[in-house]
Amino acid sequence: MTTISGTRIDVTSHDALPPGSSIAVSARLRVTIDDPEGITDLTGELKQLVAESAVAEGTLHVYCGHTTCGLIINERDTGLDTDMREVLERIAPHSDNHHYSHDKDRTPAERLLHAERDNGHSHARAMLATHPELHIPITAGNLYLGQWQAIMLAEYDGPRTRELLVRLHTA
Repeated sequence: MTTISGTRIDVTSHDALPPGSSIAVSARLRVTIDDPEGITDLTGELKQLVAESAVAEGTLHVYCGHTTCGLIINERDTGLDTDMREVLERIAPHSDNHHYSHDKDRTPAERLLHAERDNGHSHARAMLATHPELHIPITAGNLYLGQWQAIMLAEYDGPRTRELLVRLHTA
């Protein structure tokens, strides 16, 4: 997996909630990924949402409501991407090279619903390597991340457009 050149990240909604609410900001990010697999760094967009808010102390919550991609926090490194791609290919080989009941045992109606797309490997990889949601502390108005940490979306079933729910909670 590599950082994708054909990736677009758009903030599709951004709402400040009324004072007194535990949620200060609710936003949605639309991430369009043009390649079959890859990593998209969300850190810059999420830091910007925090900077534009009035949240000094609290939590950033990011939720990914999809089953063939997910969220990770790790180092943004090309070598690590290559290593992870190779590990996942050994553990959950591509559907073209392995039998997944999710793909092969579908009824004709189920195949039509899923557009004939075999993606058992994508589900397995997302379950093994990602999380559907992340919580990151906000302190002194900044995301509390380690020196090498980045917040990323890992896609295993592109090209797709994904929507992420982002909420900033006050302490």
